[in-house]
Amino acid sequence: MEDEKNRTGPLMIALQYNDLFDLDSISASRDTDALPKGRAFAFVKAVQAVNERLVERSRTESLLFEVVLIAKECSEEIKMKIVESAKHHGLEIGKFFFCKKEELMNTLRTNKVKLFLSAEGEDVCEALQSGIPAASLYDGADDDHVLGRLKVIFSGDVIGFSEDSLDSLSDFGFSETQIKTFKAAKICMKEFAVLIGQMRRRFGQENSPLCTCVLTSWGSRNVCASALKTLREWGVDVDEAFCLAGAPCGPILAVVKPHVLWDGGLNNMRDLSAQRALSLAPAEGQGRFTDCMGHCAGKVKHCSSQRPQHQDRAPL
Repeated sequence: MEDEKNRTGPLMIALQYNDLFDLDSISASRDTDALPKGRAFAFVKAVQAVNERLVERSRTESLLFEVVLIAKECSEEIKMKIVESAKHHGLEIGKFFFCKKEELMNTLRTNKVKLFLSAEGEDVCEALQSGIPAASLYDGADDDHVLGRLKVIFSGDVIGFSEDSLDSLSDFGFSETQIKTFKAAKICMKEFAVLIGQMRRRFGQENSPLCTCVLTSWGSRNVCASALKTLREWGVDVDEAFCLAGAPCGPILAVVKPHVLWDGGLNNMRDLSAQRALSLAPAEGQGRFTDCMGHCAGKVKHCSSQRPQHQDRAPL
């Protein structure tokens, strides 16, 4: 474990300033006011809580989160206000990057960002297609009870599907670009997942400030089991697993309230009908999914099963 720790360094996560602060109120605020909290505020506070626990455990710990903030097309006045607002709110921002809109991807790449987190789906997909690890910033993790625990959800659909299975998604209406994004997500997110796994193992099974989950939206129980197996091979101990078989993700997300939703771009496909989602799940995957634990016995603390609301299935 000591060798593993000594090889690692900061896990750099990039945010955009319009996610960290509520820019809608800039025009109404006085010059002396700090920018109001945005949707990423809870994430940064949770990251800081993880770092504090890691340092408490070992003062020489090198595997810590480092949050960097990126701002595009900002005036000098706004730049100053961003920096001052971060200090005002007690946010530990490692670096500030100010760039042009077209320079965003290059800024992420040259600074070797381990994860780009954004509420803008187009930016997430562009980053993934550029080979940059990226995930969705879930808008909902802002309650007080989640501030002290960082929750990361990995998509079991993207991780669990094989290369051939991903190619076959074109038969169900997915575009070539969408499939390319899924493949890119699975490849470029491995390094981030490995580092998260290393960080998670610093803590015990109970009272960990870092929680890792798997959410399989429309894949079968075998896809769920494959995702759990892959993550274990990457060194990620999964705390919770949810296999929905085409049921809506909203109710689960509303309860879990994740900060990071790594969905490989699926978050931008909410118009995907329930009927099409069910058509992607093999017959044996519908209904009960609790036996996915048997396929991948290990340290999953909780595996939830959900029955789809619509039981009619499209022909396979």
